[in-house]
Amino acid sequence: MTTAATLVLALAACGGGDDSDDSDDTERGDGGTPAEPVQFRRVLEQTTDACPGPAVQPDPAAEAIACDDEGTAHRLAPAEIVGGVDDAEAAMSPDGGGWTVAVELDDEATTTFEAITRELVGTQQQVAIVTGGRIVTAPVIQSAITDGKVQIAGDLDRDEAEALADALEGAEG
Repeated sequence: MTTAATLVLALAACGGGDDSDDSDDTERGDGGTPAEPVQFRRVLEQTTDACPGPAVQPDPAAEAIACDDEGTAHRLAPAEIVGGVDDAEAAMSPDGGGWTVAVELDDEATTTFEAITRELVGTQQQVAIVTGGRIVTAPVIQSAITDGKVQIAGDLDRDEAEALADALEGAEG
């Protein structure tokens, strides 16, 4: 099942949580989550081409191809943030409209993410959040995020929100 996600107050949905059962040769950390740090990368283009082989976390310094859970391949710029997640928690939306994932970035990631979001407001360019070689969400920037607090919301159910929070928290850098 594909899940659209929105980074509340700042970003609009374009990607989803990854509930696929893909396996790869990536070393795993506690809880079965990827051991490599989460990466924040600009999406350079989307393609309907087939996704390349097993998902492997890309070299952060190089362009990469990664896929979302819908099987859409994205060409990604080098990572602008590697790691930087202090906390990620799933919770029921205060308005009862579904589940959300609250993400807190560390100070360095907050500064970089603010610059990225300020630059991309109104451009329709996406920022992909990549863990385990998969794009877990790739929203379009709607407004700048200045405080390092990102809320991912949409049609997430509890299991999807918890899996996304675990993936982000397990991929802290």
